Amino acid sequence: MSARNMSEITIALVGKTGHGKSSTGNTILRREAFERDSSMGDGTELLELKRDTFDGYKLKVYDLPGLEAVHLSQEHIIRQLHSLMDSAKSIHLFVFVFNYTCRFSTEEAKAFYELQKVFGNEFLRKHGMIVVTHGDNCSKNALESRLSPEQAFSLWCEHSGENFKGLIKMVDDRMLLVYNFGTFENDNDRMISSKRLHEIAIQMFQKGKPYTKQEFDRINTKNNSKGTCTIL
Repeated sequence: MSARNMSEITIALVGKTGHGKSSTGNTILRREAFERDSSMGDGTELLELKRDTFDGYKLKVYDLPGLEAVHLSQEHIIRQLHSLMDSAKSIHLFVFVFNYTCRFSTEEAKAFYELQKVFGNEFLRKHGMIVVTHGDNCSKNALESRLSPEQAFSLWCEHSGENFKGLIKMVDDRMLLVYNFGTFENDNDRMISSKRLHEIAIQMFQKGKPYTKQEFDRINTKNNSKGTCTIL
């Protein structure tokens, strides 16, 4: 199938700097397309877009600035959200990225409620999923506790706090533990993570109802009449 005839799936990566947004984008694209973010660095400041083709689909992956990017103004981050919708026109899957080794904070919970003001109350349930990075740490903890990785991850979710459990419900329980390190070969952990992310993206695409720029504009016209939103 020629690229011209391929269906296009659009994915947006959302989360804090250092939680593995860019690495997750690389796992989706199966190459080092995005520069890895670091908890010690500033991370992504501007919206980034990378593309590739897999199994008859064109994938467009957007990497957004970190939600907590305190060195950036709130106006800058809001402009990047508008740039995202101006560029993408429609988005099939918003991927909310969290680090397995970190605790979901009250500030992060607030950020996602603010995102609902920008994108609408239904966008998480209809278009969102959670990716938890650093699956290798989960596997290590599982081995030390004599559990399977699945059991260890289930326990982690149980002890993740009410705010995170609430977010899981908000995305209709779409959640995946991923491995973002290593090569892509022989169905290793990273390749399996990539395949599962592709499967979920295709499922969301096949629903046939992406989040659209028209919906975004309608919501923000209403927001502007009430006052501005903040992210953190």
